[in-house]
Amino acid sequence: MFGGWSALIFPLLMAAIASSCLCPPANILTDFPSEVPVGVCCLNYSGSTLGVVPWSRLTNQSSLRILDLSRCNITSLEFSSVGASLLEKVYLAHNGIAALPRYFLAGQPRLKVVDLSWNMLEELPVGFLQDSDSLLHLDLRGNQLRSLPVSVLQRPVLSNLELDGNPWECSCSFLQILEVEELARNLTCAVPWTLAGRMARSAKLSDACRPASLTALFVALPILILATLLLCWCCGRKRKEAPVFRASKKRTSNSKGTKSRGNSDPMQKTADHLGEGILIPASKMLASTNEDEEVPLGSMESLHSRSEGRRLSRSEPDAISVTEVLKDSTDREKAYMTQSTEYYSLVPGIQLDDSDHDG
Repeated sequence: MFGGWSALIFPLLMAAIASSCLCPPANILTDFPSEVPVGVCCLNYSGSTLGVVPWSRLTNQSSLRILDLSRCNITSLEFSSVGASLLEKVYLAHNGIAALPRYFLAGQPRLKVVDLSWNMLEELPVGFLQDSDSLLHLDLRGNQLRSLPVSVLQRPVLSNLELDGNPWECSCSFLQILEVEELARNLTCAVPWTLAGRMARSAKLSDACRPASLTALFVALPILILATLLLCWCCGRKRKEAPVFRASKKRTSNSKGTKSRGNSDPMQKTADHLGEGILIPASKMLASTNEDEEVPLGSMESLHSRSEGRRLSRSEPDAISVTEVLKDSTDREKAYMTQSTEYYSLVPGIQLDDSDHDG
């Protein structure tokens, strides 16, 4: 009876041994080998410094089933064609891979485990894992991924999906996909700011799917505020320039009035200025009697020269007072009476009183 059981168990045990693959200790390399050992089921180069890996040399090995290239400082993968292989487990964790080639790991019917964690991936390429329908475990932690293709989520037998440590963009379309695919709802949202730090499973579609009118309002509001500020600035500038124009116009009209009057009486100008409480220099009063030039409207040079003249006139020390003006008027009257007396003395028979000489 024992011999009958042994006849059944022995073939099964040999088949299990033949199907198993034990990986040897890591073989540390500085460059990728030009020839890969033939007839081995596992290559373990973890901890090496490979840089660039020619992927075609690995997939051409018909017996290779496990490949461990973790922590090998890999920056890129040279990939030329898609071909089926016996690969079951691929470990590429803790490298510097920023981009994967198109159709990477596609058409691998026996592939079950893929570890791409802690790289620098920003997106997954077209055709990634296409027709590799036996995949059970996919690790994408610690990359720079913002979204996932629908084809990656819709795996027939995928049971373990690791997505932590990525700046996921929980957009409206992405949340709608995650609402159907429960497998990926354990990720944490990074954007938009309304969902930052929240788990995707707790996020609501209403938080990400805003109405189009509200989005348009948020876009148009800063533009409207900027246009309003620009309009206010223009209005304020016009108000500052308007008094300058009116002042120049007023001065032009005053100059025309001076021209029409011609050489007016300096005593009258002095009385007018005294009525306004302004002390006028003597040189200024005499020069104003010969002013015949007309100031053009809007001429900034004429305005500047007039303002300079006023400033200089105010700084002149020989300003006359009211007493000096009255004294000058009295002297003029005495001189006039003296001339009149001399004239009448030439006419016989006319006698003037002494009071007339005294004025």
